[in-house]
Amino acid sequence: MINKAPVMVLGEHGRTENGFGGGLETFDFELDVPGGPVHFRVHVAQRPARLPDLVPLARTLSARLLLVTLDNLRREGTCVPCRKGCPACCTYMVPLSVPEAFRFWDDVSALPADQHARVSQSCFSAAKKILEAVPQDLGGSEPAPTDTQTLTSRLGGWYAGLRLPCPFLSDGLCTSYQSRPLACREHLVTGSAALCRGEGTAEPCVVPMQVSVLECLGQLAAELEQSELEAVMLPLALPWAQENIERSRRTWPATAMVERFIEILQAAALVPA
Repeated sequence: MINKAPVMVLGEHGRTENGFGGGLETFDFELDVPGGPVHFRVHVAQRPARLPDLVPLARTLSARLLLVTLDNLRREGTCVPCRKGCPACCTYMVPLSVPEAFRFWDDVSALPADQHARVSQSCFSAAKKILEAVPQDLGGSEPAPTDTQTLTSRLGGWYAGLRLPCPFLSDGLCTSYQSRPLACREHLVTGSAALCRGEGTAEPCVVPMQVSVLECLGQLAAELEQSELEAVMLPLALPWAQENIERSRRTWPATAMVERFIEILQAAALVPA
């Protein structure tokens, strides 16, 4: 029986990771990253797919790239303090690409009733606080920034000041770790755990990712929809997805989507981090 998902990734030795097989087109490709190259084999059903259908693929790619990055850092003797039970980053702004925002809606809708109610309430409560507190220009007395990097930096600093816990954080643990956002997967620091806790004047150093799957997925979505690049704050994702539900239902040929996604990923791998 074929899984409903139109896209899957094969693991090592050809083992399937999603129980999906039969009547598929296969894509073999490599991403040349520090510690790599990393080889991937993707099976794609020859039928239409939605943007959120690409998210499981993106998560798997991101997880593999993260493991290679971690192994490379450890071989160099670099300390990576990121550990289970450390919620130091869980009040940071988490941007979701458009496909992730739609997938977030799907994932939350599939939760048991009690979990669905808890996560939804947490999201809507945080969204209310965000919308009430958002400044007009994020720049104080300075002119409003026009470049994306500066604006994102100021927005991130403002958001961190709100100290809003992630909707999935419970007793210091992520209750949705396997389906956590790409931004969380790609956020890796070096230094000490004490620095992450704010002890001392220095800050942990964020590891630049050679290939940001988050950015590549966002670029793909913008190209397919012929729109501007968009990102949605995690707590705002549920109401945003509800307002854009018709967009989530649009489809494209799955093979064409994956082929273009691979091209974007490979182009990113050629750009120095």
